[in-house]
Amino acid sequence: MLNTHVYGPDSPDATTVLAIHGVTGHGARWRRFADDELPGVRVLAPDLRGHARSTWAPPWHFEQHVADLVGVLERHAVTAASPAVVIGHSLGGALACRLATARPDLVRALLLLDPAQQLDPRMCETIAGQSIEFFDFTSPEEAEQDKTSGAWERVPAAVMDDEIAEHLVRRDSGRWEWDIGLPAMVALWGELARPAVGAPSDVPTVLLRAERAQYVNDAQLAALPHAEVVTVPSDHMVAQEVPHLAGEYARRLIG
Repeated sequence: MLNTHVYGPDSPDATTVLAIHGVTGHGARWRRFADDELPGVRVLAPDLRGHARSTWAPPWHFEQHVADLVGVLERHAVTAASPAVVIGHSLGGALACRLATARPDLVRALLLLDPAQQLDPRMCETIAGQSIEFFDFTSPEEAEQDKTSGAWERVPAAVMDDEIAEHLVRRDSGRWEWDIGLPAMVALWGELARPAVGAPSDVPTVLLRAERAQYVNDAQLAALPHAEVVTVPSDHMVAQEVPHLAGEYARRLIG
């Protein structure tokens, strides 16, 4: 069972969004987006397996993650009569597509925020190796610098403060880590090299492609021929850097 943050009205009668984070993320990362961009909407934001307050037990493959997400929807009374709009960032985009393919009855529409699928295996191997080598930090300041030197460079300071308060933990060794399981993270970089999966053509799909990132590739676009593809002025953390744009498309899909 996944730990799931619920934002907005906690009622099955409310319009429901399932928000899926990426590798190294957590469900509470969606709090500001839910509060600011989706008022009145019930947002289900689980911590994926291997992350934060959910179980860290294997397996960590795509199929298990999809089964976990189906469990979240069913526990919160999402049915074919009232399916959810699914928002997925990065890895979450890959899972959103697989969820829509496996259980189209539970998915009303997809918003993919710089999704990652069928990545270059050599890149995945390199990132997994670097993740092992640089997994922990001497201080919160070092952890923050590591993030802001990359995709978080233009994320507002208040959002970075939220991330540190919610997701950075001090281990018994005295060093600091993001609250994720290293084996799960490494396994997921391997999963991201798997072939891209699309979504049913009758599921409205919008893909927001970050102009300063390199995760959306031709293979992924070929798997989603019916998707509306929009390039946004952002690095990889779309919902944190340009939440107003992501929110605009989310509200449009919600209707």
